Amino acid sequence: MSYNKILFFVLLSLFIKVLPAEEKSASALPDPLTLEFALSLSGNDHPDNMVARSRLQGAQASRDNIEGNNGLQTRLDGRLRWVEPADRVLYSDRDDHNIALSASKRLYDFGRSSADTAAAEASVNSQRWLLADQQSQHRIDIMQAFFDVILADLAYARDNELMAIAFVRFDRAQDRNKLGQIADVDLLEAENTYYQSRSIRYASDVARRASRSKLANILNYPGELPANLVRPELAVLNREVPDIDVLHKEALLTNAGLLAIRQEVESAQQRVLSARARKKPTIDLELQAAEYSRKFRSSDRYRGGFIFEMPLSSSGALDAAIAQQRSQLIETRALLRKAEMDVQQQVLESWQLLTVVKAQRDEAAVFSEFRDAALDKDRGLYELDVAADLGDSLALYSAALYQSAKADFDFALAWARLDALLGKRVAAVKVNDGVVKK
Repeated sequence: MSYNKILFFVLLSLFIKVLPAEEKSASALPDPLTLEFALSLSGNDHPDNMVARSRLQGAQASRDNIEGNNGLQTRLDGRLRWVEPADRVLYSDRDDHNIALSASKRLYDFGRSSADTAAAEASVNSQRWLLADQQSQHRIDIMQAFFDVILADLAYARDNELMAIAFVRFDRAQDRNKLGQIADVDLLEAENTYYQSRSIRYASDVARRASRSKLANILNYPGELPANLVRPELAVLNREVPDIDVLHKEALLTNAGLLAIRQEVESAQQRVLSARARKKPTIDLELQAAEYSRKFRSSDRYRGGFIFEMPLSSSGALDAAIAQQRSQLIETRALLRKAEMDVQQQVLESWQLLTVVKAQRDEAAVFSEFRDAALDKDRGLYELDVAADLGDSLALYSAALYQSAKADFDFALAWARLDALLGKRVAAVKVNDGVVKK
């Protein structure tokens, strides 16, 4: 066997071995998909997560850059040069090489360096809080998308039942019209009702795929539409709604967005101090060791000294820089006050929504119980040949299932948004033998 053929089979065998590993790394979503698993993907490489993390990394890099510039600076300089000396000079050597090792360190600058470092550190802390807030919002988006898929399936089942009922009634109307029992206008009314219900059913079917596509994108699995979802049993449905005053006080202290802006206020304050310190002197230490191929009186092998620098006039540039930083500080404080009002308003609306949705859940529970009993009654009449069909019972029962699920999901989402406002981790909670798992 030739060398090329051997090489071909070796590469082919390596490719076959690598292929399953690549398929495993790009594993599909499980079937059925649970809410717990979906939320476990909230920290993956979704673009929203990548943007938030990159902003934090950028703030950390800026802080490290400032700390590095304020630390000990060393530099190695070298030169290889040949010259043609002028006539009647003391040194006629043509070699003019040198190498020098230099070190410098800022000793004192009246707090400018420490203010710059503190401002950068506050910006890093701000990005950390923003990342935490983004994670909470992303988990809420996953919950919303997950619930939307289940609701889309329930809506499709409801609309499919309604279309089936409309079709049966239209078919009967055609038979009765042929027998002269109903007028043409009544037949057209039945036909119109059927086509309306058919359009609604088609729209519901389209919504099922659209909701699954949205969920796949949020989970960072574009194109991998989950087929089956497990409806979660949410222990959050049993939580009691606390007093609004307690929620307002807690949100002002723990809301991630507010904590991020407060760190930006701290950063702005430190930048004002840094700008003011630029009008004051600086003291640096500089050291150098060097070697020269041509010796002159200025060719010192060792140097060391303190550098004192005092700005005298900047034509108003330093005062303008201070004013600019003060303006930024005032704006950031105003944004903080505005954000505090917004958070309080959002907490109030979430608290009120919990009350409203709780009432809707009670309504849905009674409606579901009523439709269940009505379906049993109609099924009994149908089995006794008293009724020709189940009428609207199946469709109304499907509608009750949709209404009940929507009320439960709205209640869970309202709690999730309130938890996010309070700076708490948004978690999936499932009832399992009386234990709440997060």
